[in-house]
Amino acid sequence: MRIGVIGTGWVTEHHLNALKNIEGAQVAAIAGRNVGRAKELGEPWQANAYETALPMLQNESLDAAFILLPPHLHGELERACSEYVKGVLVEKPIAQSLQTAQEIGGYFKKAGTIVSVAYQNRYRQAVLRAKELFSQENGQGILARAWWTTEMPPPLWWRNFEQSGGQFVEQCTHLLDICRFTMGEIEDVSAYATRGFMTQVDDYSVDDAMVVNARFKSGALASFATGCFPEGGHDQSPGGGIGISLSSRAHRVSLEGWGFDGAVYSGQGETEEIPSEDNIFEIQNRAFLKAVETGDSSSILSSYEDGLKTLAATLAANESARHCGGAPVKVEI
Repeated sequence: MRIGVIGTGWVTEHHLNALKNIEGAQVAAIAGRNVGRAKELGEPWQANAYETALPMLQNESLDAAFILLPPHLHGELERACSEYVKGVLVEKPIAQSLQTAQEIGGYFKKAGTIVSVAYQNRYRQAVLRAKELFSQENGQGILARAWWTTEMPPPLWWRNFEQSGGQFVEQCTHLLDICRFTMGEIEDVSAYATRGFMTQVDDYSVDDAMVVNARFKSGALASFATGCFPEGGHDQSPGGGIGISLSSRAHRVSLEGWGFDGAVYSGQGETEEIPSEDNIFEIQNRAFLKAVETGDSSSILSSYEDGLKTLAATLAANESARHCGGAPVKVEI
């Protein structure tokens, strides 16, 4: 299967390392504004390097494309991919605006493109176990508490609100997506954000910290506390500063750290430990490539529609915090 990769950032290395372990996967080309980096990443594959994606799509006869770009660079690129390849894997979040994402969804639907949104944590056994347990209890979980307080990512685009959408849209999207996956759809959200503390960071326009409450259509509730800070100490804290506690009538599922190591606590005092997977990108990418090969997308756990719903909820939180004084905002999708 001939694969084209678009983007040369941190996450690209994770996907390339995963693809090395998948028989039949061939990275034919890599496109990125940093052509030198594209050549370096593509060298083990003898992949061609391009500065822009369109010539790559036109010249390489690709089966699938991996779009591994920041939120603000999505749009026309997806339209081009829908015209040239059968399948597309898109890194989260799928866009910086809901309108752009909806337009992209229209391109994919018209073309019949097989799409996987890279919410790799849906494939983790601990997350799947939580979903299984909650579904056995005639419904979703009742309460979730989630947090993401880590060190600030280094890319300049990340600290620009107009480009990244802020931490809740760009990073904490994983937390909210796990809650959606295990507890169902979100009805509305309310949020408060604070700014003005990160005075030592140049060109910093995202929120310093944010608290978000979500109400699900089932009546379940979730709360999120997030923040990224420019000085050390946060990634070394228990759980790496990342975690979720999911509660139902009979179980509590604890997920901690970037790998979301799991523990299931039952009412009988029993504990089930579920370690995280080191090869989660490989698991996710195998499911995507299988779908492209067979035309059956049932192996994909996060469709473009899923990515759109998660984006809508995170953007609604920004709307509540920045424009509505913390008042609830309905999630329209």
